[in-house]
Formats: sequence, structure tokens, C-alpha cells
Amino acid sequence: MPMTAEEYAQTVPHHTVYGCLYIRDEHDRPIQLRSVYGSRLWQFPGGNLDALGEDPLQTARREAVEETGLELGLGTPPLLLTHFLHAGLRLPLNKVGFIFDGGRLSADQLGRIRLDPAEHDMWAVHDLVTWQELMAPRAFARLDAVEQARRGEGPAYLVTHT
Repeated sequence: MPMTAEEYAQTVPHHTVYGCLYIRDEHDRPIQLRSVYGSRLWQFPGGNLDALGEDPLQTARREAVEETGLELGLGTPPLLLTHFLHAGLRLPLNKVGFIFDGGRLSADQLGRIRLDPAEHDMWAVHDLVTWQELMAPRAFARLDAVEQARRGEGPAYLVTHT
């Protein structure tokens, strides 16, 4: 007797999916938000998909509004990076991320950023050298891969372990 869809779903690995927007200032310096959780990681605006059927770009846009107060990633922004994170002790599920080009923000837009204090306590703009000093190597690898992809150098696919 063939398996039902529900039975088959129990036989394959489960995972979470996230969507983010990579944003920069007028000088192409990356902008990141500092999480209030755990090790206070620097992050792009974004988050996990809701179970309501949204896709990764919809998630990235929704999360950007919630986290910064700004509508970002309008139109159909290019996908810069697909990120696969292996399950580990911190997260017992694989995770797949889609990072889209959220574009450049003007000084006026930067001044209108309003963080959700339940998620982030500050935002910052730095060049890549400074970000590398501030971030753990694995976290910086994602930022560096996104920036390389934005400049057309690739990669557009990154695998990391939690």
C-alpha cells in the first residue's frame, strides 16, 4: 500500500526557512541589526517564514517592516545567496535561508529606522573590515558571501554548521 502524503512527510528531514534583505548605505557599506537574544549576533533584517504560506521574499519584506519600520526590497530584488545551515546542538533542524538585495538606504531612510526593542537593540553601518572584526568568523562568512554575490563574484550558495 502506498504511503500517504502525511506518512511520507515523516520520512524526510524537517527544516526551517528564513528570508532576509541585505541593505547598505549610500556608500555600499552593509547595515546590520544587533539581536537582543543569546550571543547578540549582528543580523540582516529578516526572519523565519510564518506558517501562513508566505514565501521567503514575503517573509523578508514583512520582517524588515517589523524590525526597522521601513518597507524594503520592493519590486523583485535579486536573490544574492541561498544559505544552508546543518542541524546542530543549538538548532536540531536544518535551516535554509534566502537573502535578497534590499538596496541602498539614504541618510534620511537611515534616520527613520525604528527598531523593535523586543528583537534588536541597535543597528550599525560599517565597512567589511570593521564587520569582520565585530563578527564571529561563521557569521562574517555569510556577510562576505552576500557581498561577493552582490558584486557578481559569487558564491550564491553557502553551507555552514550551527
